[in-house]
Amino acid sequence: MPVFSHRVLIDCAAAVFGAVGAPPAVAIRVAEALVDANLAGHDSHGVIRIPQYVDAIRDGEVVPGATPTISRDTAVSALVDGGWGFGQVTALRATDLAIEKAKRTGIAAVGAVRCNHIGRVGEYPERAARAGVIAFVVAGGFGGRGGRAAPFGGREGILGTNPMAFGIPSASEAPMLVDFATTAVAAGKIQVARAKGASLPPGSILDKDGNPSTNAEDFYQGGVMLPFGGHKGYALSMVVEMMGRVLTGADDYAEGGRGGAVYGRSGTLVVAIDPGLFRDRDTFATGVSETIGRVKAVPPAPGFTEVLVPGEPEERARAERTASGVYVEDATAAAIRATASALGLDPNATLPS
Repeated sequence: MPVFSHRVLIDCAAAVFGAVGAPPAVAIRVAEALVDANLAGHDSHGVIRIPQYVDAIRDGEVVPGATPTISRDTAVSALVDGGWGFGQVTALRATDLAIEKAKRTGIAAVGAVRCNHIGRVGEYPERAARAGVIAFVVAGGFGGRGGRAAPFGGREGILGTNPMAFGIPSASEAPMLVDFATTAVAAGKIQVARAKGASLPPGSILDKDGNPSTNAEDFYQGGVMLPFGGHKGYALSMVVEMMGRVLTGADDYAEGGRGGAVYGRSGTLVVAIDPGLFRDRDTFATGVSETIGRVKAVPPAPGFTEVLVPGEPEERARAERTASGVYVEDATAAAIRATASALGLDPNATLPS
């Protein structure tokens, strides 16, 4: 399995997106977002997505040069129209707008529509938390017209992975970050398992006949994902669908031929809260740090070496992979090189062996 520095992967992704029509600033933004997902340990949302994004551009689902616009705006809210551009560009605009408004008014809600796949959802509340703002982000409607996730008790897909993420700033530690799909595994992790030839955890998917399976290939042959935690994950998925898609009005912006079957009804909601809304900001941050300290001081149970808090695994992975490099599966590296070659780029120069 080859190992690459994050800088090499960013340059590779930016070159590929530039070759398929993305302006330089957009190509770099999306490249950095994908590679940061790899650095954070979420390879499912990293460079494995490069061929998928290129295919989406070629199919007319993604408009690489689209610039997000604001279609509704108040002191405490806004609606960002991504124009079917890269989701990482649209979601970043929505997040920064929510941060700006929350710092000015105390609380803000910003929706984003026609946004396509936005990448690792945790990136956005983490960005807000590093700016001193609490944030909650949900992405709904990404199941598209068919859906690849079954409801609890069902055997056909109707929902997306419907992820949610929270970012909370602290005084001394990295932000506390909660980031998960409401399915037992994210779709990208099925893609990673397929590339590795690895089995999925039991309870992740059903095959096309509705039977439980651990074979990633069964998902791509008409299978469906299952919610995590049974009815509890399903309930959260429904909340995300209502807030991310229905509340933002994503359906009203759906267009035939754009966004494709998967992202044609995609909507994202960013809710940001200034910690100073109810108390002194520094006191809040100190309280977060003290709470984290008390939790981490709990003696580890058998089989564990320590108690971690949400976001800590990502911070450790980022430090380790920044220093030692990012592992990329052979199948993924080969797919990226094939994509580069099809665009007229030198595949071995784009992603050196």
